[in-house]
Amino acid sequence: MKFVIRAGGIGTRLWPLSRKNRPKQFHALTGKRTMLQEAVHRLGSLAKIDDLYVSTGVELLHSVREQLPDLSAENAILEPALRNTGPAVGLECALLEARFPGCTIASLGSDHHIGKPEEFCRLLKVAEDALENRAETLFVLGVKPTRADTGFGYIQKGDVIARINDEPIYAVKSFTEKPDATTAKTYLESDQYLWNSNMFVWKARTMLDLFAKFEPEMYALLEQIGIATKVGREADVIAEVYPQMKNIAIDHAIIERASDIATIEADIDWSDIGAWGALTDVLPVDENGNLLRGNVLSINAKHTTVYGSKDKVIALVDIENLIVIDTGDALLILPRDGSQRVKDVVEALDERYV
Repeated sequence: MKFVIRAGGIGTRLWPLSRKNRPKQFHALTGKRTMLQEAVHRLGSLAKIDDLYVSTGVELLHSVREQLPDLSAENAILEPALRNTGPAVGLECALLEARFPGCTIASLGSDHHIGKPEEFCRLLKVAEDALENRAETLFVLGVKPTRADTGFGYIQKGDVIARINDEPIYAVKSFTEKPDATTAKTYLESDQYLWNSNMFVWKARTMLDLFAKFEPEMYALLEQIGIATKVGREADVIAEVYPQMKNIAIDHAIIERASDIATIEADIDWSDIGAWGALTDVLPVDENGNLLRGNVLSINAKHTTVYGSKDKVIALVDIENLIVIDTGDALLILPRDGSQRVKDVVEALDERYV
């Protein structure tokens, strides 16, 4: 199995820390390692370094090399333009299928917290084993929800279609992207829905065939990349054709349209660190529910998240349910339950500030 860590996103909802030239995956948000380094480290019991790949933007390659010095140059999959996860996944499949015909890919994110890495690796192996008899199936790891969260996508479980190493494999009945609060509460109470972790295991050939079926124009470009890879000309062809691809998420391009897709329920202490409010899912809070990082003075502050530096005092007095982020050149203050709105701030700012 080949392991691809997708590390090309910008992470706009974690502005002002996450910027175009240094997105969130290159920061240490939940521990001493950066999120990218954590994504590699948790695969240590399963993945050899030669089987591990990082997919990222050309302009971010220097950060990848800085943080993962043991990664071979050939194992960096470089995107010359931002085109969302659809083209990124297509590119990794085209390259690896050309190099390793018939290969299995675990396509993983770089911005997740996973508190049970050994269980995570075990379930990836379950999916790999399941593909021996179900080569046409796409596997997605689903996480049992712990609250009615409106910021995640949801997977509706169907019937158990197989058991691999005593692990049930469920058919996927439907996907729902970021439901409203009432719907999310219904999903939580039904016990029939899982959070969509956007971590997948599949055969590269199967995914390419689905591109041919659902996105034929994109597939034609991916086919050019595959042919060029076999003769060592992939870099030139990728630079030429990749920017021509449709800007589309893999969910909309393929996942939600595929008929043979299954999910494995994962109890891995998972959290998507996609917004500032998510940090309290992972990091401990004080007796007043505050998560305070930096030189912070708190006087009767409650349920507030602060991210600052040791060089500047941030004083909190009689406030609650706020997010305060200070990076020196930018200050963000917003209600704690409004952390998804940070993306609106980034869109409103002139490009020179982000």
